[in-house]
Amino acid sequence: MTQPEIHPRDLIAGLQKGLALMQLFSADQPRLSVPQAARLSGLTPSATRRFLLTLVHEGFAETDNRHYWLTPKALRIGQAYVDSAQLPRMLRPIVEQVARQTQEHVSVGTRDGDEIIHLVRSRYSHVSSLSIRPGSRVPMYCTASGRLWLAWLGEAEREAYFARTPLCQLTPYTQTDRGWLEEEIGRVRDQGMCIVDQEYEIGMRVLGVPLFDRGGRLQATLTITTHASRLSLDEMRLRYLPTLYEAQALLKPVLG
Repeated sequence: MTQPEIHPRDLIAGLQKGLALMQLFSADQPRLSVPQAARLSGLTPSATRRFLLTLVHEGFAETDNRHYWLTPKALRIGQAYVDSAQLPRMLRPIVEQVARQTQEHVSVGTRDGDEIIHLVRSRYSHVSSLSIRPGSRVPMYCTASGRLWLAWLGEAEREAYFARTPLCQLTPYTQTDRGWLEEEIGRVRDQGMCIVDQEYEIGMRVLGVPLFDRGGRLQATLTITTHASRLSLDEMRLRYLPTLYEAQALLKPVLG
């Protein structure tokens, strides 16, 4: 969907900064002091303190007067999207259909900045993975959904992504060679599918296809995740690609 052009004078800077501060909290940094948050956000310590105290006042954060952390109320923001957005509800029937046919875990992801965020996951799942729960975020360079998005980025945008993204060795199987990744991304684009073998999580193999709207624009990705002990890579392709391609065609009109 095309976003309207918004003039800077119509933006509320305080809201932007408050939302940015909330997004600093993560599994790696669940608690932040004012100096830490100021350094990460680029705000002054005094402004950072006022924003954090506002979050405390509104119930979105708590503090021990040294560190700040988010409260469960912060979940309301993400839950508001889940409850109000039409797209996850429209995708759900096809996701569940693919899960029933394959008896595997199925999810839909989309790009958010330099990460992939999962919008919908099938209720059926025999795999235990923190990376495929709704709202979870994963890197682009070492995941099937992410490589599909990279394959459909313009050359300049993809170059900018690699320039600002550290390629970390997350598992012994993670590919971090830039040349290899560029070649693989080209193959993904040519083949219209991507398969990743334990590069983000040990034991997890993921097969994915892009989801386009009727105008040919990439809107999301559809992936199947299975345990490496269940199927080889070739077996995954042969067994599940036809089902993914069928779902891809069914979802095109849903995506607009």
